[in-house]
Amino acid sequence: MPKATTMSTCFLTALVITGLGFAQPAPVPAAVPITIVFKSETLPVNVALVIARAGGTMTAAVPQIGVAIAVGPAGILAALNADPQILAATPELVTAPPSTKTVEVTPADITTAADLYKAYQWDIKQVTNDGASFGVTIGSHNTVVGIIDTGASRAHAALAANLLGGRNFTPDGPGGVVLPDDFNDRNGHGSHVAGAIAGLGRILGVGPGLGFRAYRIFGATGGAPTSRILQAVVAATDDGVDVISMSLGGFDVISGGYWTDPVTGLVTRFKDIADFLAQRRAVQYAVKHGVVVVAAAGNDGTDIGNPTVLTGLLNAEYGSQGYTFYGASRETPGTLAGVLTVSATGLPRTLASYSNYGAGAIDVAAPGGDNLRYPVGDWYTDMCLSAYKGIGYSWMDGTSMATPKVSAVVALLIDAAKAQGRHLGPQYIVTRVQQSAVPLGSPGDTRYYGHGMVNAFSALTSK
Repeated sequence: MPKATTMSTCFLTALVITGLGFAQPAPVPAAVPITIVFKSETLPVNVALVIARAGGTMTAAVPQIGVAIAVGPAGILAALNADPQILAATPELVTAPPSTKTVEVTPADITTAADLYKAYQWDIKQVTNDGASFGVTIGSHNTVVGIIDTGASRAHAALAANLLGGRNFTPDGPGGVVLPDDFNDRNGHGSHVAGAIAGLGRILGVGPGLGFRAYRIFGATGGAPTSRILQAVVAATDDGVDVISMSLGGFDVISGGYWTDPVTGLVTRFKDIADFLAQRRAVQYAVKHGVVVVAAAGNDGTDIGNPTVLTGLLNAEYGSQGYTFYGASRETPGTLAGVLTVSATGLPRTLASYSNYGAGAIDVAAPGGDNLRYPVGDWYTDMCLSAYKGIGYSWMDGTSMATPKVSAVVALLIDAAKAQGRHLGPQYIVTRVQQSAVPLGSPGDTRYYGHGMVNAFSALTSK
C-alpha cells in the first residue's frame, strides 16, 4: 500500500559553461503533466483544440468521466483554469507503488509443507471460519473481481484457473509503449492480492471459485499517475466486473494549495485539486454501474479521520518540491463516498501496527498480518501467505493484504444472489458486509475496525 501520494514534476538539467564569457541561456519551461477535469462528465468534441489553444498537448483521455491529461509548460495552468468549460486543471499526482514487507517462500517451505493453506494461511481461516464458508459457496466465474494493481502472474498454478484476462495501462513495452494485453505481474504484489481473493491450489483464497481480471497500473518499480487509476477503474467497470479491489491509495488535498514551477519560479494557486475530483468521478461511475468498490485504508499508522493531520503530512513530504497545501485532505480512494474502506489486523485480531485508522473513515477490518516479532524465529509467518510473481509464493503484510479478503466476501455475496436469480445493489452489499462483521475493540468505537472484522461465513448465512 502506498504511503502517500507523490506529484509528478519535471526538472531541467542545464549545461553550465564558465570562464568563456558566454551569457547563460534562460531556463526552458519544463513539460508538466496536467490533469484536466471538465465541468461536464463528458469531454467536448474539440477537447484537443481546447488544450492546444491553452498551449498544451493532450496525451490521454477518460471520456466516460470528462477527464483529459495534457502536457505543457506551467504557464498553461492559468489559461486552462480560466476556460469556462473546465472545472479544475492541476499538475497530475502520482500514486506511490504498493509498499509492503515481503518475504519469499523458500523451496524448503514448499517441499516440507504438504498443504500451504493448512500450514500457513491463518488469515484466510479467520475470514472463512476455518473454511466453513467454503461449504456454503466458493464462488463461480459468474462473478468477477477487477484487481487494480501490479498485474497477475499468468504462469502461477494457484491463479491460472480463475484468471479471466485483464488489461495493462503501464508504458513499459519496447520504446515506452503501452501493450494493452501485457498484464503479467513484474512486482508480485498484484499476484499476492489475487491469491487472497481467488487462489486455488497450494494456497486458497476466500473465494477459490471466483473469477478475477487483472488491471496493471504499476510496473516492477515506480508509481502510477492518476490517469492510469482512472483508466483502470473505468475499463474494469466497462468490462462488467462486479467488484473493484484497490490495494492502493494516498492522500489528496480537497481544499487547494500552491505549486511553484521548479524551473521558472511561477506560482500557481489552486482552489480545487483535479486529481481528487477525477478519482471521485471514477468511483461514482463504477457505483452507478452497480460495481462495489473496495480500497485499503493505508499503511501510515495515521489517523485518516483527521484531515488537518493529513495536510501536515503532505506539506512535510512535498514542501521541498514547491508544494504548499492548505485546508482539508483525505485518503483516496479509500475515504471517497461509495468506497468500502478496509483497515488491517494482525494474527491476534488487533489493529496491525502499520494500519491507518480514523473515526468515520473505516468500514470494516480484515487480516493483513504484521511483523512485530521480526527478526525472531519464524516471525514472517505472522504475515499473510499468498501467490507471488512467476510461480512463487511469499509472505506480505499491509492493508493491501486485508483489502482483497473484503473484496472476496463482497463477490461471494453477489455470486450467491446471482445463483438464486437475484441482483443486489452496491449499497445493499456494503451494508450486509458491515452488519455481518464480527465486532472488535470497544463497543461503539469505530476508529480502528469500523463495524468489525469481515467474515465470509457470517455474511453468507446471516439473514
